[in-house]
Amino acid sequence: MKKIKLTHSQSEQVIDLREKGNSWLKIEKQTGIARRIAKREYDEWAARQSQQQLGEVRKEVAAQEYQLHLTLLSRMAESLLDSLTIPDPLTDLRKSDEVISRFLGRDFYQDQAAFSSQSGDRQKERRILRMNELLFKAIHDHTQKQVSWDILDTWRESRDKCIEDIEEMEKTVDVILTNILKQKEQVKIQDTLIKLHSHTLKTIGKGILLNVYLNNVMGQSSEITAMKGASLITKGTSWVVFHKDAPEEIKVTFDHEDPGGNELLAKEVTRISKWVVNNVTQDKVTLIERLRNEVKTMKDSADKLEAALNPLVLRPIILNTRCDICPV
Repeated sequence: MKKIKLTHSQSEQVIDLREKGNSWLKIEKQTGIARRIAKREYDEWAARQSQQQLGEVRKEVAAQEYQLHLTLLSRMAESLLDSLTIPDPLTDLRKSDEVISRFLGRDFYQDQAAFSSQSGDRQKERRILRMNELLFKAIHDHTQKQVSWDILDTWRESRDKCIEDIEEMEKTVDVILTNILKQKEQVKIQDTLIKLHSHTLKTIGKGILLNVYLNNVMGQSSEITAMKGASLITKGTSWVVFHKDAPEEIKVTFDHEDPGGNELLAKEVTRISKWVVNNVTQDKVTLIERLRNEVKTMKDSADKLEAALNPLVLRPIILNTRCDICPV
């Protein structure tokens, strides 16, 4: 039997009456259209409506998911750039594997309720790591035609070499300082320093290392200086500043009852420290030059990645490319 088709106006009349709650019998009486045909027409319309609504919901959800995807990728890229730091001889001698591992362990999802976890810390850490590895791969996928990721490998290699060279320089400083203090005319001051504080010699070694590194590698010139207290609080004390940018804990202070002895100790430590610095810079010319080159390579690599992963550059790239976990 040929399917009876209703006109547009008939279809609208049936839908309107049914939406107002009329029974099929009443609709049949009012329109003259058989209940079976009217019901079929309405059911087909309702199915189309349902599909359309579902499509709109899916579009809305997909848009929200894509915005989240874009936000997380941008956040991760910024975090990666923040991780590409220059080693610090006193506070940061992490190898590149540890730097990247810590970067991949960061929680980028703290403000996302959908990613919250009621599990224990270890399980949550593993989950975050797996998600971050997927995100990092997604950044690679989106930017593979625009970003040379060999730059990151170059940065990692230079950082590892830089740390090895800093450790070599630290050993050199310790050896030279020890040898100088063992000389006959220095034995007395060495004994005095050891008696004052067991860690004083170690602090002096760190101060000398920092001075050599900042002056000769980073180009931040500053002399080792003996200072004498002049205020009501510092009067009678003396101390050694190894570099203007040195942290407070690297300052060696002498605050005993003899002001003259404090000043003499500070001057002697300054003299010996400068002596060590001169020896290191003369004996380790190649090492220092190598360190300068490694630092420059790290800075150049970080700058190139920052230019490529800048949010103003990265977001359009993501919008015009796809990765395996793109929501749409």
